[in-house]
Amino acid sequence: MDVEQVKTWVATSMVMAVVMLHAVAVAALGAFGPDKGGARVGLFVIASLLSVLAIGAARLIHKKPVLTPWLLAGPVPPLLVYWVVLGL
Repeated sequence: MDVEQVKTWVATSMVMAVVMLHAVAVAALGAFGPDKGGARVGLFVIASLLSVLAIGAARLIHKKPVLTPWLLAGPVPPLLVYWVVLGL
């Protein structure tokens, strides 16, 4: 691998790690916290949007088209958090 490929993959891993950490934290907050005024649904939507943004950012870093079926994988991490915590 040349240096540019390594830079691309390092940038991608950093973006995915930081944004997905926040997405999972927001989902966990929604799953553990009390559901005051529909906050659980709102936090799930925010976590899903963060996940979709992380995937889109990774696609942009690699200079690929952003609008792909991969964006449908965005809600998977928040769904896994809700499934583990709430047993849904």
